[in-house]
Amino acid sequence: MYQVLQNTDRSHAVKTNVKQEKKLTASLNTYLKFAIDPYTIGLLESEFTQEVITIRATEVNPVPNKPSCILGILSRRRHVYWVTDLAMLLGLQPLDQHIGLYEVIIVNVQERALALVVPNILGVVNIPSDRYQSDSTLIPPTLKPYLSGYVNEGGEISYLFRADSILRSAILHS
Repeated sequence: MYQVLQNTDRSHAVKTNVKQEKKLTASLNTYLKFAIDPYTIGLLESEFTQEVITIRATEVNPVPNKPSCILGILSRRRHVYWVTDLAMLLGLQPLDQHIGLYEVIIVNVQERALALVVPNILGVVNIPSDRYQSDSTLIPPTLKPYLSGYVNEGGEISYLFRADSILRSAILHS
């Protein structure tokens, strides 16, 4: 009888562990992690990231009479994208004007797309939803309209950007 009870306890423990693992898996969100400037790390939900590419700066065709954060247009796979210096759009330190290669994140929200140029793509990360914070006193004012919160991991703050807010930016539509 002792042996049967012990097996039942193990079975219960295994079922409990499986349930806990499912909870953890269900609450993980996948993000593209990237540098915006030397001091700012950004995260974009992977579902809005259509493509990540490296292109030569010469592949971007300048367009006159546009805001300075718009670097020009890029033609790729039968689509044309506005290419934007994300740091400049956000009021942060703009890209070095003399770089020869652009790291580009093509975001797509409800058939609206934009090519965001950043200095460095840091990879893909999975973050549990219970790690998000939204204390707006710690968010720089120029970033607030574009964020849903941030994650603080070991003193490194990564900002959670909303792709739809970036696409709707008044600066891009002026």
